[in-house]
Amino acid sequence: MADLQNNPSLWKSSFVTILVVNLLTGIAMYGLLLTEPWVIGRYFQENLSVAGAVVSVFGAGIFLFGPFANYWLDRYKRKSVVLWAQFFMLLFTVATLYRLPEWIYIAARFIQGSAYGLFQIALGSTLLIDLTYTKKRTEAAYWYYWFTRLALALGPMAALLLNFFFDWENVIWLPASLLLLSWLLILQLHVPFRTPLEPKCFSLDRFWLSRGKILFFTLVPVSFLLGLLLPRNYTVYFYGWLFLGFLLSQSVHYFFFRKKDSRMLMLLGFLSLIVVCIINVLVPDPDVIPFTGLFAGFGGGLLTSRYLIYFMRVAEHCERGTAQSSYMLAWESGLCLGMFGSSLLLPQNAQVVYWIGLAVALILTVFYFAKVHCWFLTHCRKGM
Repeated sequence: MADLQNNPSLWKSSFVTILVVNLLTGIAMYGLLLTEPWVIGRYFQENLSVAGAVVSVFGAGIFLFGPFANYWLDRYKRKSVVLWAQFFMLLFTVATLYRLPEWIYIAARFIQGSAYGLFQIALGSTLLIDLTYTKKRTEAAYWYYWFTRLALALGPMAALLLNFFFDWENVIWLPASLLLLSWLLILQLHVPFRTPLEPKCFSLDRFWLSRGKILFFTLVPVSFLLGLLLPRNYTVYFYGWLFLGFLLSQSVHYFFFRKKDSRMLMLLGFLSLIVVCIINVLVPDPDVIPFTGLFAGFGGGLLTSRYLIYFMRVAEHCERGTAQSSYMLAWESGLCLGMFGSSLLLPQNAQVVYWIGLAVALILTVFYFAKVHCWFLTHCRKGM
């Protein structure tokens, strides 16, 4: 703690290391989304029910260890919890190289999702806070989750680029290598000793912010809309545009709207996602319009970055980590729900996916301006 007080700068080596580890792990996990078709096509005769199950159990798994995380992070060294979570992610990534029965493969993805959820709570909601000066923690979380969003575009894009030169079996070594590298980076990270507080074995601390449930249940549909697009777009161009969209939204949010009324920013975000759905309804072939990724990244980036600030502002000072975990759970579960629904509906009628997305976007827009924005202004600790 004395080191943090003496050096309150945000961009220290420990902070950069955490950002890089988060980015590498995100690229690995989201890159695996693109390897699933290869595994399913080779082993399970393109059984799309299995594809949907694989995606959904990963999303369900991220909730498994959350209630125990606060106890483990106090009972054991916090860096050790991160390292063990990374180890299990790596183990079950390598396991996908081998032919497994359907139920074992699905179980492996569930455990991988559980390890990823624990990793995010231990790294983003704990070590990030521990190693950051108090007055810089909101900004630290802001940058941390921007790297998570960028990984959503970079992971699939990297996997697709490698697939030009290698088959899917060899592409799977990319996420495995990145996970190993991130493990080595955490291994050399110095984490100061913390006095144990002896919390309960089962606790919602660092896991679920009950006061922010309206934010949770309206953020899930936002990431759900992004998840709907992923099984439908398997081109480098789409993910390149998605990456540019995230960068553009980050620039707009950081330089123009950080201290202004958020309603205009949120309206831009919702309109961008509505435009994506309308274009895809009118033009059935996604290869013709990969630039929709620009609108998806721009709208999704604006909305999710603002929601993070909302979570942080409605939480008490001691609930910072819990708020970040709730935000992460909403982001990840929404993505997996969108991919699950899209995987099951695409073989029957691809357009149904976009009609559902358009309906969700319109309803969510109306509900946000009718309810959520006023609720936030009433419950936030500080005015925007």
